[in-house]
Amino acid sequence: MVEDIDNNYDVDRSATGYYYFQKNTNGSAKAKYELRYGRSLWNKNAVIRIRIPYWTQYPNSGSPYSGLGNIEIAYSYNVASRMFDHSMEFRVAFPTTTNHVVSNDTQIKGFYTTKWKWRGGAAIYVNEYDQSVIVPPGASWTSYYDGKLDIPNYKITPGITVAAIYNYRVLFDTNGTFKPAVGGTAFGNFNDVAVSLTDTWGYGPNALWKYKPEINVTAKF
Repeated sequence: MVEDIDNNYDVDRSATGYYYFQKNTNGSAKAKYELRYGRSLWNKNAVIRIRIPYWTQYPNSGSPYSGLGNIEIAYSYNVASRMFDHSMEFRVAFPTTTNHVVSNDTQIKGFYTTKWKWRGGAAIYVNEYDQSVIVPPGASWTSYYDGKLDIPNYKITPGITVAAIYNYRVLFDTNGTFKPAVGGTAFGNFNDVAVSLTDTWGYGPNALWKYKPEINVTAKF
């Protein structure tokens, strides 16, 4: 059945505020503040979204400095069922960086997320691949695969779930360096507002980071 585009139809819109603070293993740190706006397209499974990040870098020596990061445009398509959900997302990160807070390259990013559901829990695995496609002089090159497993997403009260996290990254631009982290997350859904709190800690000689707390608040309207 083809939908008549001349008829009024419901459009899902969402606005997100996201923040994280990342302490690196070399003693430096960085904070990311990001605003996101998304809306559905021809149906509620297809979504386009813009991400506008603002960074503050805390070097080992010298004063902190801040600026706009790489603005991203994303398209995703999501399919849900009783036992299994999955989605694909593609992003382009543009060279909009100011004050040298992050690399001023152009990147493409691909995501494939799967969610296996059972009574009282779920396992979520996120595949991510990031690749620089245009790297101007002085910018750094990015090429990595990132995998993240959340399990068991157990409901401790109606609307609130918790999960353990295993996160790792393989850096293709450094001959396959493997960088792991572990942690946990809590997610709450309150009517049209969703809130998640996450913290992860790197471990081993090539830890992904020292620690990284995150907060995400999304409202639908």
